[in-house]
Amino acid sequence: MRRFSTMRGVLGLAGTCVAIALFASPQARAAEAKSEEIVEETEKPRDLGPPLVDDLKSLKKLDPVQPVWIDAKQKQVVMVGETCRASYPLEFFTTTPGREYEAVTVVRVKPSIVHAGLLAVGAKPGSTVKFRPKYTPPTGTEIVIEVRWKDKQGKLKQAPAQQWVRNIKTKKPLDVNWVFAGSGLHKDEDTGREYYLGDSGDFISVLNLPTSVLDVPIPGSSDIESRTFEGFVDNMPPENTPVTIVLKPKVGEKAKKEGGK
Repeated sequence: MRRFSTMRGVLGLAGTCVAIALFASPQARAAEAKSEEIVEETEKPRDLGPPLVDDLKSLKKLDPVQPVWIDAKQKQVVMVGETCRASYPLEFFTTTPGREYEAVTVVRVKPSIVHAGLLAVGAKPGSTVKFRPKYTPPTGTEIVIEVRWKDKQGKLKQAPAQQWVRNIKTKKPLDVNWVFAGSGLHKDEDTGREYYLGDSGDFISVLNLPTSVLDVPIPGSSDIESRTFEGFVDNMPPENTPVTIVLKPKVGEKAKKEGGK
């Protein structure tokens, strides 16, 4: 995998341009990212309501249209999306429109914007999975993910994201947090334009992909026959339920405390 030293600011936040240092990845994913970038939809998506957080005033939008916010005080990134059917062996916990059939949740948010938001709250990207010369798991700041939704009676519910994913063989929930692997950039040699590979939908994975923004630091295969996880539908609300997804990087004192230091 060839390293690109180019760094690009992808989001203006409080007058500061947040930069991303990334790595290139396979040509097939590069072409996919180029062709599947999120674009404005001809039909307005349905209103999913405000994010389910304690203090809406603490949130600042990261994009004027997309449902994604940053909470600088709590050091977290918040998105609003929908639950998927999750009846297929999973590739993602969260993806973007068009790949819902292999995910637990879907959001109409560019992963590159979330990358910038995570940087702004102190998370640091590590590296995506490597398979040669030997398997090396993805690295980066550990990210705790929480899901919040309302049941049929309108009562607020919340759970660790792992409770919506279970091992196909053991039927036990996922038992690790995600890491901020950071996806990668690909430069089109003809146009000179750079593409953020995670914007193809390789957002929050439950198996190892060299283009994921967030990934699990345990071995996993993208082959359908070898996939490890499925949706834990018994723990999930029905398909198309609005869901708030909260990304909480373990940084600073929080990381030290939870790490037992």
